[in-house]
Amino acid sequence: MSFTQGVSGLNAANSSLDTIGNNIANSQTVGFKSGRSEFADIYAGAKTGLGAQVSGVTQSFTGGALTNTGRNLDLAIDGGGFFRLTDGSQTLYSRNGQFQQTKEGNLANAQGALLTGYNVSNFNNPSAEPSVAAGGNPVPIQIPTERLNAKATTDASLEAALDAGTEVKGDAFSADDPASYNWSTPNTVFDSLGNAHSVNLYFTKTDVNSWRVNGDMALGAEANLPTTVDANETYEGFDPVNDGNGTYSYTSASGNSYTAYVAGAMENGDGTYSGGQISYTEQLPATTLNFDANGNLNAATQPGKGANVPATAVAYSLDAKNGSAPIDFVFDFNGSSQTAQSFSAGTPQQNGYVSGDLTGISFETDGMIRGTYSNGQALNLGQVALASFRNEQGLSPVGGNAWVETAESGQAGLGTAGTGQLGSVLGATLESSNVDLSQQLVEMIIAQRNYQANAQTIKTQDQVLQTAVNLR
Repeated sequence: MSFTQGVSGLNAANSSLDTIGNNIANSQTVGFKSGRSEFADIYAGAKTGLGAQVSGVTQSFTGGALTNTGRNLDLAIDGGGFFRLTDGSQTLYSRNGQFQQTKEGNLANAQGALLTGYNVSNFNNPSAEPSVAAGGNPVPIQIPTERLNAKATTDASLEAALDAGTEVKGDAFSADDPASYNWSTPNTVFDSLGNAHSVNLYFTKTDVNSWRVNGDMALGAEANLPTTVDANETYEGFDPVNDGNGTYSYTSASGNSYTAYVAGAMENGDGTYSGGQISYTEQLPATTLNFDANGNLNAATQPGKGANVPATAVAYSLDAKNGSAPIDFVFDFNGSSQTAQSFSAGTPQQNGYVSGDLTGISFETDGMIRGTYSNGQALNLGQVALASFRNEQGLSPVGGNAWVETAESGQAGLGTAGTGQLGSVLGATLESSNVDLSQQLVEMIIAQRNYQANAQTIKTQDQVLQTAVNLR
């Protein structure tokens, strides 16, 4: 019987060495989780046991050391959870965050399995804001690789500091006459083609605690309007060919108000004019700002103001005459004040931009993928999904530093980083193997001695039997 016990001990020690060897071999494998051979004794109704058997190999899912790599596509989980991946045939779970971006915009590991999560919706949709909604079944993450289209301004704001002690002006206003207003400041808006336009606002004190705001927008060279006086051109609302140089105010067929400035045209012998240059500005409808006795803005009003426009804001609609869609935006004066102060403007804000190319991506701690573009914009382009299990020991390793779900592990609990038992996602970081190399070397010595000791029991039993055979 001692032979059986010795052989079982050899097998157990050999299994332990296999596990230790695998741990040592993977001591530099990113996200690797060390294993430990566990043994049990064997009894068959006898007082003396039949030896030892391997009852299982348990993996330690404790976290490994986190190392900053500086590579934006390297990810680590600081805490519980697994990355969820798919290889097309099965769902995999891993702690290895070494990813690369495919030409289709997916994030894949070295084996080609795709990282899953939640993708951005309404990307480059002019009628809706791009957004990432976490929830539902995760899908392979696909980062948009196309150019980010230009976006027209829909919201703008300015906190104006107005001098309460300035003089009251009359009702007459002209942007060309600085004496007709008290102060002016420029603002920028974008049309749907990405052209930037300067909108100048002119503030005129009309009464105690009351200010009128006029505005205009200069039309750029891209405007589809005649820029010189020519009898063969068609002019909307004015006639420079017969009227010559001067300032012309007119209303377009769309109802927008414009001013044309004609200069340098030469009179012909027949009384008509030609040549010169024509520039255009579009006029904004006048707005009234009302302040309380403490200098705080009460309301901004304008004729035809919509019911959905905030009390301190007004709505503008501008047509740049360049083929772009009308620039319809809400301009909010909230935060403006009228006190004994010098005129000044807080940093103007607006949400339009020119088109741009993707220049890089980064990861937030909640797994949100943040894309940066050459136009200075930063958008959420997706979010990484994480998974957790009630019984991590029930997961089945399948190689490639990945596991698959089993009946023993239970179903994966899905969520986003930082929720429930799920840890945070760290970008430009990798989780090292949790193998303690010093401990493994000590365990290897112990397993070696155990192997030698079991071999000695077999050797001793052989000697005893040999002695018994030689008895005659």
